[in-house]
Amino acid sequence: MQELPPLTLVKTWLDVVQQLDIPITIRDKRSKLLSYYFGSIAQAQSYVEENNDYYHRVS
Repeated sequence: MQELPPLTLVKTWLDVVQQLDIPITIRDKRSKLLSYYFGSIAQAQSYVEENNDYYHRVS
């Protein structure tokens, strides 16, 4: 199994995908990365939601 990218990076990629003022080529590349690691953007969002709470408890 491959290692997932850091939570902060996944959150950044999700933000980039949602920003309409960022060029489409960059948004597409980030979407492909999210799909590669998580299967879909929705799964990446679920990963962030599930792990964000843990991240804040540990910090």
